[in-house]
Amino acid sequence: MSRDPYRNHNTRYHPWLLAKTPSSARTALDVGCGDGLLARKLAAHCREVVGIDADAAALAQASATDRVRFEQADFREFSGTFDYVTTVATLHHVPLEEGLAALRRLVAPGGTLAVVGLWKMTPRRDAAYLPLLPLIWAIDRYPPRPTGPDVAMRDPEETLDNIRACAAKTLPGARIRRRLMFRYTLLWQRPA
Repeated sequence: MSRDPYRNHNTRYHPWLLAKTPSSARTALDVGCGDGLLARKLAAHCREVVGIDADAAALAQASATDRVRFEQADFREFSGTFDYVTTVATLHHVPLEEGLAALRRLVAPGGTLAVVGLWKMTPRRDAAYLPLLPLIWAIDRYPPRPTGPDVAMRDPEETLDNIRACAAKTLPGARIRRRLMFRYTLLWQRPA
């Protein structure tokens, strides 16, 4: 059982993100960090972690530590590079190609980008996913727990096919997998 103060579709992927942290990573950036839960977890793996979020209200819930700092910023305008860049349920809030290009720029040479994103389900393209909906519903509701901070929500507009095509252009070699909870994961390493 997780010791997180809450559980939702996004925190379920924190173990995956933490497992993908490169052993050599000294710096990490969590894009769309919200209340900073993932950023604080990343501090166990990296010497310096920066969490950024454009939403001031969400960021007001974040508490810094000696290895974690938070800034209000739009990642498309943020400067610097990091050994490990993460983002969870953020990319669909901006135009996809622009967002992927901005994330690419933030990854240091030899660094890693790990994305947990949302895709727009379509009955025709995603028919095989439909039988899983009762399972997803059950996982969501049992056992009942707090669901996390109040943050801006937006439905995704890009299908998984669109995301794969855009990533192939912007992040050559990126690995994308369809996941439960209407999520996909993207993992990319910038050449050294």
